[in-house]
This record gives sequence, structure tokens and C-alpha cells, in this order.
Amino acid sequence: MEWIYAKGIPIEAQYLYRKALDYSQRGRDDEALKYLRQSVVIAPGYAKAFFEMGNCFARLGRFDEAREKYDRATHINPLAPARS
Repeated sequence: MEWIYAKGIPIEAQYLYRKALDYSQRGRDDEALKYLRQSVVIAPGYAKAFFEMGNCFARLGRFDEAREKYDRATHINPLAPARS
């Protein structure tokens, strides 16, 4: 499968993000968060990774942490999808 990589985001960070999505889709949000955390260490401006962290935290019932990550994502990129 061929991926289109985000401009300006290091390939390593995008790889970790994609790996996290795989875990998340299999219901393993705790494991996904490990990879997302690594991704944002490499690319602190990676809004999609912060947004997905918010999704993982929300599914885990950790709503304060989810809101924090959604806020971070929209601070980085105001056009990032909003959560209600």
C-alpha cells in the first residue's frame, strides 16, 4: 500500500502515527498512545497525531486528557477537525 506523506513532517513521525492508527483500529488504544507519544516527540507540530491522541483518550474514558490533546491539535492547526 502506498501512503502519501505529510509535507514538513518527518517520515519517522508519520510511520509511528500510521502504526498507532493500526493499533487503534484494533481496539488497542493504550498501545496506540505509546506510538503517538513517540511521534510527537519527533514532530511536536504534528496536529494529526495530537488529534488521534485525543481520540484514543476519549475512547479510554480519559476525557480531560482528550480535551487537552484536541486543544493542542487545534492550536497547532486551527483547521484540524473539531470535537464536541
